[in-house]
Amino acid sequence: MSRAIHRQAGFSIISLMIASSIGIFLIGGAGKIYLDSKNAFNARSAIATASEGARFAVQDFRRYLVMAGRGVREQNDNADVYNAVDDNNLRTFPAVDPDNTVAATSTGIIDIDSNNSSAVAVRYTEGPSPCGQDGTINTTHTVRFYRNDQFELVCQDIETVGGVLDTANAFEREMVSGVITMRALYGVDTDADGVANQYLTATEVTNANRWVNVVTIRIGLVTSSDTEELPYTYRPATEDELRVLGMEMPAPNTSQSFKTANVTIMLRNLNTTVQRQ
Repeated sequence: MSRAIHRQAGFSIISLMIASSIGIFLIGGAGKIYLDSKNAFNARSAIATASEGARFAVQDFRRYLVMAGRGVREQNDNADVYNAVDDNNLRTFPAVDPDNTVAATSTGIIDIDSNNSSAVAVRYTEGPSPCGQDGTINTTHTVRFYRNDQFELVCQDIETVGGVLDTANAFEREMVSGVITMRALYGVDTDADGVANQYLTATEVTNANRWVNVVTIRIGLVTSSDTEELPYTYRPATEDELRVLGMEMPAPNTSQSFKTANVTIMLRNLNTTVQRQ
């Protein structure tokens, strides 16, 4: 009596190795696609963050600096007033402080502060409450923008009470984060046609006694992606060169995305040029 022998058939070692290789190849390909997609998304997010910071800052500049001089009387805002030793705290443009002043402890305009940025300040007496506060104002307020030590753009509001700045009740709000630097120039109308013919620093305007002829403010700033970093594959080999209002500077690092923005603000609420000369 014969007995049939049944042998079990299976995969050979070679077949298993081939199948494993194909599987590893497919998993590796899918992993690379996922990683590339994730890096691209993070890079776009960093770029968008830097761009959004610049856009928000420009909006804030336009919203409040355009109000410069609104409601300010010509008797408080003429050449004699700017020639006086002391700021009357009522004129459109506050006094200019020396360079390297700590902007957070100042109440005036600064060309280059201790953070290598400008501090911009104007006054108006009628219009929306500064720095995102509710309501409107009907007294003289000084509105300042400066960059603090935490790379934040700060909006500061100081009311003039009895001819004195009420610094004890000053209001401050951080408007934008990731601000690397901010610079400002002032457009001076030299021929009384209402159009800026030259752009000067605040110190140059003061030395030329031209504050009554300032009709625009030009601001340049550099914003970063702040806490969002570029993936390593998207980082430049060396720091990019950034240019703001004619000034060249290297980017602080290669790990963040940076955006340069410029805005020129027409000061349409000032007294007419004829009145201000």
